[in-house]
Amino acid sequence: MQASTAVGTIALVLAAALAIGRAFGDDVLTPPPSAPKTMQQRIDEREAQRRAAAVAQERRKEEFARRCSKPVKTPSELEDCKNVYREM
Repeated sequence: MQASTAVGTIALVLAAALAIGRAFGDDVLTPPPSAPKTMQQRIDEREAQRRAAAVAQERRKEEFARRCSKPVKTPSELEDCKNVYREM
């Protein structure tokens, strides 16, 4: 009889602790779920990223051509040309 009373008491205490924790716990508001992206939106985003990368690559190519087109270069110009090439 004593064991069942102890188990029951522990269960009540745990239930009360759970209820009190819920009552005084922080109510964290979860953001409303955003609308899932459609496949077309994902494709558009990927295409925009690809275009931005292509523009950046073209800019790097132009920078390389501008710095490295001279047939005779000073050592500092040669070093600049190497740095620009590494960035490509």
